Amino acid sequence: MAGRILKDDIETLRRQADAVAVVGDYTTLKRAGTRYKGLCPFHNEKTPSFTVAPDGNFFHCFGCDESGDLYDFLMRIEGLEFPEAVEALARRTGFTLRYEEMSTRDRQAVGQRSRLVQVTAAALEFFTRTLYADAGEVARAYLKERGFGREDAQRFDLGFAPNEWERLAQALTRQGFRAEDLIETGLVVRNERGGLRDRFRGRLIFPVHDPGGDVIGFGGRILPGLDYGDFDPPKYLNSPETPLYKKTRVLYGVPQARADIVRTQQVLICEGYTDVMALHQAGFGNAVATCGTAVGVEHLRMVSRYAQKVVFAFDGDEAGVKAAERAWEAARTLGGDGGGADLDLRVLVLEDGRDPADLVRDMGVEGMRDAVAGATPVVPFVLRRRLAGADLGSEAGRTAALHEAIEIVGREPDLDLRREWARTEVAAGIGVAYEFVVRSAKRLGVELDAHEGVAPMGQARQGRGGSVGGVASLDRARVRRERDVLRTALQVPQWLPDEWFELAEDDFTHPVARQVFAAVQTAGGAGVELAAVLDAAPDDSLRGKIREIALEDEVVPIDADVAAWRVRSLLADRLQAEERTLKQRLQTLHHTSDREELMAVLGELRELEARRRALTSVSED
Repeated sequence: MAGRILKDDIETLRRQADAVAVVGDYTTLKRAGTRYKGLCPFHNEKTPSFTVAPDGNFFHCFGCDESGDLYDFLMRIEGLEFPEAVEALARRTGFTLRYEEMSTRDRQAVGQRSRLVQVTAAALEFFTRTLYADAGEVARAYLKERGFGREDAQRFDLGFAPNEWERLAQALTRQGFRAEDLIETGLVVRNERGGLRDRFRGRLIFPVHDPGGDVIGFGGRILPGLDYGDFDPPKYLNSPETPLYKKTRVLYGVPQARADIVRTQQVLICEGYTDVMALHQAGFGNAVATCGTAVGVEHLRMVSRYAQKVVFAFDGDEAGVKAAERAWEAARTLGGDGGGADLDLRVLVLEDGRDPADLVRDMGVEGMRDAVAGATPVVPFVLRRRLAGADLGSEAGRTAALHEAIEIVGREPDLDLRREWARTEVAAGIGVAYEFVVRSAKRLGVELDAHEGVAPMGQARQGRGGSVGGVASLDRARVRRERDVLRTALQVPQWLPDEWFELAEDDFTHPVARQVFAAVQTAGGAGVELAAVLDAAPDDSLRGKIREIALEDEVVPIDADVAAWRVRSLLADRLQAEERTLKQRLQTLHHTSDREELMAVLGELRELEARRRALTSVSED
């Protein structure tokens, strides 16, 4: 097939890529011995159970059992097909892929996402080049007026779309890109005559990147000083929903902000592209923005992989209150299975239509830093705004306000915080006794009493008992020991004693353990590269189990003596089974008529017993 990636390049890239750098674009990883651990990007969790092995470039999550190599990771997290994952990894690492019979007209053989990313990358190059050409003077003047220089523009890859109908479409089609791909990225549309028309015209362009740095969409702002004719364009225009761009799943500025988010363990979310630029310019490099939509579950899921404290820069009007409530509801949805429940959501109130850039200008950097540090927790923010608009001068108004406030407090899952808000915000805000709030809440089905109602949060999930594959009818201690032996073979094969070479598949009682052992042996035995063992596995399920065993830690640290004892104990169990067979044989022999055979069996039995005692002479501490 034209355009097929050479297999040698796929394997070379698989080995050479930096797994920690790639996965680190999606979740914060911290070194743990020779591995790295972090919160799983595939499910919600409080305690890191996601492990990356840089020496083998693979991962495994002990919480949700997702595992694989870097291609599997990119396929899963970005929704890519295999060729697209290979090409995405190559772009990230600067690796040049070779294709069978590839030509400029074979772009259609490349995966859809990769084709579209090539289009957006070419478009960005066009927009950037135009910004610094004569036509871009109007955009550069606007940036200068807003206090942004060339360094700021380059940090965020800003560009300019000329105020013409077909300039981008013509430029990209001349480069060989298909019209269908240009349309699918949302950069151009069909005009009434069936030709191509640019979506962005006469606009300062803000490219939107995914966490890995690929351009997936664009935002554009009209510019003062440009004549748009009879057309009255919206101030801002964003890319439509495309296979690349889903506005509910992306945040502007993540690649530029990620390092500062991790360093400060805090993310500042605002609503505009230039807000992000102004904050970065002032030293708040942890700022990002939504792309024309409210903060949702996927936005919070993304930032929760990097930091737990989220500060929203929202207007103090009714729209800002609703935005805060929606964000809080999103966090509660994210925390439905225990993940995301630890997010600390706060609101930096913006009054009188001011934006974060205005705050920095008015307060100075230190003043802004203090304002962010003192941002209001989201529940008190919502309560205060609701009570500020309530009619507290009448009995009916106070009752309605109390019921609404109790309903809001009741959505707080943490019982201690629920009581705190009920006391400091509801009771104090309405001017009633806390005990009255408690009684009213109970009538409304909202529990504030410390002795009833709310189950404790964060209970540990029941473990799997150390089994290799969860077959309950087997001896759990034995199964655990088999897993321990396989873990040694995959992680520290140098600790294996000579008796390892005597083991056979039948020495493992669990069916999955037998399969893992068989894969190790087929690959060439303990000590070969994990990739070879994975290649020897017959299916993805077993490959996932092999990765899991290769990454998991010992519950209690062991040494080579303990590892050797475990192997020898499996061999000793086999010998003990053989002893039982011989003893059963002895019961069928007569001491006179079968004397010769009897003596031979007794001698064999003595040898087995001696060998078994020698094997188990070292106890496991």
